[in-house]
Amino acid sequence: MKKNIDIKSFSIEKNLIKEIEIQKKILQKIKLNHSVGLCKNPIEIRFIRRNIAKLKTELNKK
Repeated sequence: MKKNIDIKSFSIEKNLIKEIEIQKKILQKIKLNHSVGLCKNPIEIRFIRRNIAKLKTELNKK
């Protein structure tokens, strides 16, 4: 998992959209693991949600 995503380096909207989709899939997997009880670090969910929000904000700016 990428901890620090350099959002402003994404110049093309397609890259932003792809990254948002990737992050959403990761979030779904982590939520499922969390509900089953396999998630070791539940704070990871918060970080991924914030990364998705940052990516969407950058997409809206462009």
